[in-house]
Amino acid sequence: MLFNHRFLLRLITNLVVCALALSSVGVLLWTIDEFIGWDILPDAIGIYVRASVIGMAWVTFTLIVIHVLLSLTLFAEASASRAKLPDVQVSPELKRKLNRLVPLTGVVAIVLFFGLQAANRVRGNVVARLDRQETEQRQREEFEKASLEFDRIQQDLDQSLPQVLELFTPSLLNSIQTNTISPGELRQLFQAVSVSFPHSPSLALLIPAQQPYRYYRLDAEAIAYNEERGFLLQPQYYFGFPTQLETEAVNQLFAEQAAAPTAALTGVFIRNTTPSSWGVLRLNGRVIALVHLEAAYRCPEPTEFVKDSCTHDGPEELYAN
Repeated sequence: MLFNHRFLLRLITNLVVCALALSSVGVLLWTIDEFIGWDILPDAIGIYVRASVIGMAWVTFTLIVIHVLLSLTLFAEASASRAKLPDVQVSPELKRKLNRLVPLTGVVAIVLFFGLQAANRVRGNVVARLDRQETEQRQREEFEKASLEFDRIQQDLDQSLPQVLELFTPSLLNSIQTNTISPGELRQLFQAVSVSFPHSPSLALLIPAQQPYRYYRLDAEAIAYNEERGFLLQPQYYFGFPTQLETEAVNQLFAEQAAAPTAALTGVFIRNTTPSSWGVLRLNGRVIALVHLEAAYRCPEPTEFVKDSCTHDGPEELYAN
C-alpha cells in the first residue's frame, strides 16, 4: 500500500482541528475589528490578519476535503475486508506504464497550461482590436452627427445675424459712437436676442476705446446691477489680442472686409470653434463696433481615433446694419 491511510487520517484530523481553532480566532478578531468597530487591531496588522484568515480558510477547506477522501477510502477498505474481496494485483508491466505516464501527464499539463495561456493572450488581442474598432466607429459616428448639428446651427446664426443688426436703433448707434450707452437698453437688447432667435444665442459688441486701451467688449456679463445706481456697465478692456489670427480678423472687419479665419480660432472675441457669426455696425459711413453672435454648442473634443474638430470659416459675406 502506497499510503498508510489510518495514519494520514489521524494526522489530517489533528490538522483540521488546529486549523479550525486558528480560523475561529482569526474570524473573531476580524469580526470585532470590522463589524463591531472596536478597532482592536492596528491597520498594518489588520491587513495581515485578513490575509491570514483567507489563507487559513483555504487550508482548512483543503484539509477537510482530504479528510473526507481518506474516510471514504478507509470505509471502502473495511467494506472490502468484510466482504473478503481479494486484493487487486498490479502487474509489473502496468506499473512501468504508470511510472511513465506520471511524468508524461506532467509534461502534457505544462504544455496545456502554456497553450491555454497563449490562446487566451491571442483571444485578448482579438477582443481588444474589436473593441478598438467599435470605439473608433462609435466616436466617428458621434462626431459626424455632432458636425452636422454644428453646421445646422451655424447656418441658423448666419441667417439670424442680419436681423439682429437691424435691431440697433439710431439712438443706440449714437450712444455707441459717443460712449454714452444706456445699460438698461443694452440689457434688454441682449435678453431679447437670447430668447427670440434659434439656439438662444449670446450677443457681444467690440467697440473702439480711448487710449491707452484699444477696444472694449460688452456682453450680458458686462452689465451689473447696483441698488443705488441701477444697472451699470463693466466692460472688458483690451490692449490687443493674444493671437495674430484674431488681430487680423478684427482689423479686417473694422476695415469693412469679410474675415474668414483659415484655422481654428478660439479668441477673446471671435471664435470659429463654436457656431458663431459676426458683422459690423455702421454710422455715418464708418464702422463703430463689431457684433458677435454665438450659440453654446461644441463638438466632441478630438480623441485618439478622431482627430478632427468642428470649425467654420465665418460668414460668407460682410454683414452690416
